Amino acid sequence: MPSSITKPGKISLLILFILAIFLAYGCTDPYRHTIAKPYLESPPPPETIFGEATLGENASATAIQNIQAPPLPSTGPLSLDDCLTLAQRVSPSLDSAQQGEYGAMWTQWQALTSYLPTGSVSYGINFHDSDPSLTQTMGRTQYTWQLGISQPLFTGGATTANYLLAQLGVNAAAIQTIQAREDLLLLVKQAYFAILATEKALAVAKTSVVNLSSHLGVAQNFYEVGMVPQNQVLQAEVELAQAQLEESTQQSNLQVNRAHLNILLRQNPSAPISIQDNLRYYPFPLTLERCLELGLDNNPELKLGRNQVESGARSVDLAKANLYPQLSLNYSQSSTGNTPRAHGGWSSDSSSWNIAALASFNFWEWGRSKAGVEKSKVLLNQAIDNLTSLEDNTKLQITSNYQSLLSAGRNIDTSAKAVVSAAEDLRMVTERYQQQVATNTEVLDAQTRYSQAQYQHFSALYNYNLAWAAIERTLGQRVLPATQAYR
Repeated sequence: MPSSITKPGKISLLILFILAIFLAYGCTDPYRHTIAKPYLESPPPPETIFGEATLGENASATAIQNIQAPPLPSTGPLSLDDCLTLAQRVSPSLDSAQQGEYGAMWTQWQALTSYLPTGSVSYGINFHDSDPSLTQTMGRTQYTWQLGISQPLFTGGATTANYLLAQLGVNAAAIQTIQAREDLLLLVKQAYFAILATEKALAVAKTSVVNLSSHLGVAQNFYEVGMVPQNQVLQAEVELAQAQLEESTQQSNLQVNRAHLNILLRQNPSAPISIQDNLRYYPFPLTLERCLELGLDNNPELKLGRNQVESGARSVDLAKANLYPQLSLNYSQSSTGNTPRAHGGWSSDSSSWNIAALASFNFWEWGRSKAGVEKSKVLLNQAIDNLTSLEDNTKLQITSNYQSLLSAGRNIDTSAKAVVSAAEDLRMVTERYQQQVATNTEVLDAQTRYSQAQYQHFSALYNYNLAWAAIERTLGQRVLPATQAYR
């Protein structure tokens, strides 16, 4: 039978069609959205330039796309603290971790709303055929709306367990932000110290080129007057060529290390960058026992592991909720009519309401709920085992980094004395060669020993500062030099 649609019905369908198009378009928005602030508590401040763009008022898609990193300070060479501060403001990985905190807060809000009543409303249009009997009794078009309110009274502890899990999720997101920050700081320190170490190595290579060029000139003069054979000139040329190759290699390494730091600061990789020379020795203020104590308390991975253990315990409670009945209070009201307002119609009693208490209990599921509880216990045991392994690995990592720190510290003093001795040895051998009481090989060997002593000294300084940074990462906090408090 053919059917017809009244004018109000057509308007309702048009409204639904427009709404569907609007929702579809909103779901395909390609731009980064402005994040609303959670209701539960004040969210963390937007520390990065990305967070400011996302959370800022009236942030347009163009403004977000065109966001630029702040320029480097032009007051002089950058200190390590300058680089650390700037890197935290421009790091996308740190911003991603901060976005995770907002997501966890919204999840916590979702869990909190499970304690509150929920309401729903539905509206329907029913089109009948043109059967005269139906048209006379019910009308050709019938409109229905229904209102429902439901309040959970008892969920077997599932609501509380879900909320506690969400709360632990907020704590985990905060710890993951700390992890991201500490990882970023370590990368910046590594790049910073690598630049300084490479600059020192480049200076040593340039000194070697200067010394070997001078020696080559002396050897050529001696050869021209017949005082030395030609092979000594050739040996000097070979050593000079190797020193020049080393200089070129170190120059290339320096450009790569500078590009690495520039990228961490979100600058052009080839942009010139100048940093302060703080590749020095400072006595480490903490003992190994104190480092172990601080590491076990503050290491981000251990904090996250403890959080996972607590989450595992709450998951057991959530699984046990399926073993209990569920109780809720429901209210519903409905109205039916042959007008868009759903009033009137073939029956004068077109509106109704009811209140019902509903209890439900799944008494037989073939052990499904019991299996869920046992599985959650297994996951909890695994989380405890993983935490134990993390504690052992943290102790080993702290001990290894601390011993590397001590070894590099001892090598700094030893290598510094070796540099002084090698410099004096080179001076004496060079003078003896000029008087023809030392051989060409002795001069070249002395130059090699001097260069190696310098490399070893700067390598020890680099390893010492790098081990210090590694300990800070493991401890999850900054350690200032001796005579200053750590933070």
